[in-house]
Amino acid sequence: MQAKRPNGQRERLHADVQRAPAEPANAALKPGAPPSADVDRTPALTAAALRYRGVTMLDSNTVQWGLSRLVCGLAASLAIACAGDDDSGTSAASETATSTTTGGGGESTGTSAADTSTSGSASAGETSTGDATTSTSTSTDSDATTSTGADTTTAGSTTTGGADFGCDDPIFADDFDDDAVGLYADLDDWNEPPWDNGVDEGRVEIIDGAAAFSGRSLRIHYPKGGVGPSEGGAQWRADLGGAYDELYLAYRVRFADGFDFVLGGKLPGLVGGSAPTGCVADTDGFSARSMWRKEGHGVQYMYFPEKQNSCGDDYDYTLGGEPALFEPGVWHTLEHRVVMNTPGEHDGHLQAWLDGQLVLDAPDFLFRLADGDYAIDALYFSTFFGGSGDEWAPTKDEAVDFDDFVVCAAPISH
Repeated sequence: MQAKRPNGQRERLHADVQRAPAEPANAALKPGAPPSADVDRTPALTAAALRYRGVTMLDSNTVQWGLSRLVCGLAASLAIACAGDDDSGTSAASETATSTTTGGGGESTGTSAADTSTSGSASAGETSTGDATTSTSTSTDSDATTSTGADTTTAGSTTTGGADFGCDDPIFADDFDDDAVGLYADLDDWNEPPWDNGVDEGRVEIIDGAAAFSGRSLRIHYPKGGVGPSEGGAQWRADLGGAYDELYLAYRVRFADGFDFVLGGKLPGLVGGSAPTGCVADTDGFSARSMWRKEGHGVQYMYFPEKQNSCGDDYDYTLGGEPALFEPGVWHTLEHRVVMNTPGEHDGHLQAWLDGQLVLDAPDFLFRLADGDYAIDALYFSTFFGGSGDEWAPTKDEAVDFDDFVVCAAPISH
C-alpha cells in the first residue's frame, strides 16, 4: 500500500494478514529546507565510501544490499549510475553534511553521556538517578503489564500487538509492499519530502521474504562508528496535509539480532510547528520522537516549550514500574498519541503503547504557549545513533527494520 494523502479512500490494515536530518544544531526543523548537520564529525558517507561489513541480520536481502553497494562503489569511480544513487548532483541534505556545531560538546540531537535528561511529567518534583540521567517518570496502569525483574519486555512483544491494526480512514499509511526490493528510492510515498538523509547514501533498502514482517519491509543501515544522520540511519519529513489537534502514529520496528544499543538513538515520531530538534530553545513548535536508550530502554524524546534540558527531555516507557525494553530480533508495535493542549493551558496529553500495552501516560501536557497557533502537521522519520561523540557510535554495522506506518485520528494497535 502506498502512502495515502488526506481525504482519500483507504483500506483498513489488519494484523491477521501478518505483514509486518541531520538535525539542526541552532535552528528548528523547517518543512521546506534541510536541517544543518548535528554532529561535529566527518561529512556524509558517499555511495563509493559506504561498504557492507557484516550486518547482524544476515539474510539474502542483506547480502544483496552489500553486493549492490560494492558494485555501486566501483561504478561511482566510472560515473555509472546505480539504483538508489543520485548522480545528477548532491542532495540538499548532503550539501549541509559538513556543517558543524559549536554548542557544548558538539551535542545537537540527543543528550551526551554527561548530560542529564528529565522523564515523565516535566513539572513533577520526584526524581530518580540512573546512568548519566535524572528522571521523573510517569506511571502507567500496572494491570496491563508483566514484570519479570529489574528489566522487562512487554508481554506482547512477540506478537503483532493486537488482533487488529489500523483504522478506517488513515491520514497516512505506508506498508512498503508496492516498493521494489533493493535500494529504496520511492520517497514519493512519503508525500514528497523536500530533503532526506541516508537514501542517496544507500543506507535504506526494501527487504522481503522471511526477513520482512510480511510482504516487504523497510531496512535502515547504521555503519560501524557512524554517529548522527550524516553517518548512519536515515531521516525525512512527511507532511500530513493539514494541522491536527489529536493524532495517533503506529509502526512496526525490529532491531537486528544481537543489536548493541550503546547509549541510544532516535526513532520516528510526530512533530508540529517549527518541529524543534538539535538542542535548541524553541517555543514555536514541538517534536515527539521515540528513542532507544542503553540496553534497549524505550523513551519518548520530547522538545516542547517547557522542556528542562538543553536538548530533549526523556519520558520513560515503563510497565509495572519497571523499564519497558526493546528486544533485539523481535517485531515490536509502537504507537504514540499526541493531544494538543488549549494554547497556554496544561490540558494536552502524551501517551505511548508498546505491543498494545500502555507504557507512557502523561496528562496535563503543554505543547504550545498561549500564542501558539500550530498543531500536529508532520511525521518525522528520524533514526540514527546519537547524541554526538564517539561514545554514541555503533560498535559494529547495525540494522533496524520498519513496517506498517499508519497515522490516524483514532487508536491503531490497541
